[in-house]
Amino acid sequence: MTNELRVYFSFRSPYSRLGLHKIRLGGFEKKVPVKIIPFVSMAEGVPFFDPMSSPPKMAYYMEDAPRMTQRLGLPMRAPTPFEVSLTRANKAFIAADNLAKGLEYAIAVSDARWGKGQNISDMSVLAVCAEEVGLPADMPKQAKADAAIASALEKCAEKSAADQVFGVPFAVLEADGSTQKFWGQDRFDLLPEIIST
Repeated sequence: MTNELRVYFSFRSPYSRLGLHKIRLGGFEKKVPVKIIPFVSMAEGVPFFDPMSSPPKMAYYMEDAPRMTQRLGLPMRAPTPFEVSLTRANKAFIAADNLAKGLEYAIAVSDARWGKGQNISDMSVLAVCAEEVGLPADMPKQAKADAAIASALEKCAEKSAADQVFGVPFAVLEADGSTQKFWGQDRFDLLPEIIST
C-alpha cells in the first residue's frame, strides 16, 4: 500500500510546471496521498547550479523547455521580468494548500508565469490565479503577512533538506516501507506504473 507522494516544485522552473501538470493529469491524488511542497532553498552545503550562470546550459534549457512543454500541449511564453521574488507566490501557495487547493493553485501560478509570461511577484496576478481555482482574490494578500505561513515555508525547507532534494521537480514516493526518488518531469512518467502496482 502506498503511503505518500511528496512533490517538490519551484515557480522559477518551467520543468516544475510540467511536473505539476503530470501529477494532475495522472490523477495520483486518487491513488495516494499527494503533498505538494515548494522548494524554497538548497540544503546547507549543497550548491545550486543556476542555468543562468552557464550559457551552454541556458541555451539547452531554451531549446528543451519549449519542446517538452509542447509535448504536453501547453502554451509557453518567457516570463517578464525573468528574475522575480517568489516569496509572495510561495506564501499564497501555502494558503491555497491549507484550503485544499494547493496543486490547482501551483498550476495556475506556474501557468501564469510560464504560459502567459506574467510577473508572479505582482499581487494582482496572484489574485487572478486564486480566483481561477475558486479561492478569494484577497487570499494572496492575506497570506503575505501571515506568520504561520512564513513558519510553514521554513518547514518546507527543512522537509526538502531531509528528503535530500537538489533540484526540481522532484518526487519522493514512500510505499511499502521503501522510498523512491524521481528528479525531473520526464521521470514522473514512471510514477503511474509504480503507483498502480
